[in-house]
Amino acid sequence: MPNQELMTFRNPVLNHFHQPRNVGLASAHNHSYLEDENPWGIRLLFTLRVEGGRIAEIKFKAQSCVTTVACASKLTEMVEGQAVQEALAITPQQLSVALGDIPSEKMYCCQLVVQTFRKALESKSMNSTEDFPKGDTE
Repeated sequence: MPNQELMTFRNPVLNHFHQPRNVGLASAHNHSYLEDENPWGIRLLFTLRVEGGRIAEIKFKAQSCVTTVACASKLTEMVEGQAVQEALAITPQQLSVALGDIPSEKMYCCQLVVQTFRKALESKSMNSTEDFPKGDTE
């Protein structure tokens, strides 16, 4: 029987889920944040290398649903190379539109991805990236 969640999405979401971009750890990252305290059991890690006020590299790892993986993948494409202030201005709604309009019942995924990204940018690489299990989206 087909997965009902997969049947509700448009091609951009499935494309980013099946072929996620920028998965892994950014080399020599100087910003990171691991989100693992949320009501949905989602684990999401962003690592970034910021140079000269621009996002030189961004990568993510996720243990989550289709939508969260797709959102994280798309967000990395949207922000890589951008000035930090421009990247911080991206909203969950803009991310949703970029993926062909995420259904309202899954907008929490867009919100969580944007919030986690902002926390990563605003922090230094202080929280551990080593406790993220291998074998998930990486």
